[in-house]
Amino acid sequence: MIMLLPALLGFIFLTVIERWNVEHRFAQQYSPNKKPVHDSIIGTLTFILSTIILVIFMVMFVVPFTTNYPYNMQFTLKHIINLLKDEVLVHVYMQSVFVAVCTAVFGKIIAFFSAIISTRTQLAGRKGLNLIAMLTNTVPGMILGLAYLLFFQNSTLKGTFLIVILSIVVHYFTTPYLMAKGAMEKLDKSWDVTSMLLKDSWFETVFKVILPNMKTTIVEMINYYFINAMVTISGVIFLVSTSTQIVSTQINQLQHFNRFTDIFILSILVLLTNIIVRVISHLWLRYDKGRELR
Repeated sequence: MIMLLPALLGFIFLTVIERWNVEHRFAQQYSPNKKPVHDSIIGTLTFILSTIILVIFMVMFVVPFTTNYPYNMQFTLKHIINLLKDEVLVHVYMQSVFVAVCTAVFGKIIAFFSAIISTRTQLAGRKGLNLIAMLTNTVPGMILGLAYLLFFQNSTLKGTFLIVILSIVVHYFTTPYLMAKGAMEKLDKSWDVTSMLLKDSWFETVFKVILPNMKTTIVEMINYYFINAMVTISGVIFLVSTSTQIVSTQINQLQHFNRFTDIFILSILVLLTNIIVRVISHLWLRYDKGRELR
């Protein structure tokens, strides 16, 4: 309860500074001035920092491909083959992807329409969504998971994928909501009036006007939910059952048996999955932009 106090103060602060929000009424391109010396220094520092981070994590990419790290460094693929033959771990990975996809889809829809209600409607209590967003960002995931566990203790939702997905959606609601809210506040609100004069319904305005101008933001919201759903553990550790395990919770169990090689392989699978999703999103946005320019 004490940790909720900063959220209340943040809500008051955001409410005050909202008066300085601006709208983009005219689209124009802007190219920042080039600063060769500044760019070179920042680029060098970024490269050094990135190299240090990568070196720390390099062990994750070395152990699975060695016979017995660090005593026998001979290259081998037997650890990869053994994990792929483990039906339990493969099944857990597929469940994790399923949870991440569902979280990305439903989370994006909830965050998007919450942002619309907050910025493009006059419904009473819409400002309360900002407070909810601040609260979900303040409460630790572990506390949120315990609260869900106790609240749904005797319900049919306990131990199901639905409660796991719901927990992740709520836990990471703040950032996608603020992303959508910030993007919508920069859209010209006169578009809504024009759409109304053209006899379009509210939903037609959303799908014909707002959505096409927020493609990049929506894709980033999906990526954010997907990636976090693949790696989260704090909230869902109390909610999963033997039949609803995901990769992050399975890794937590594997470390108790010192199966670090399997942990590294599963981590690489999660990393590759997230990279593939990011690449597909980037390629789709570039293709869509090229199609609009043609």
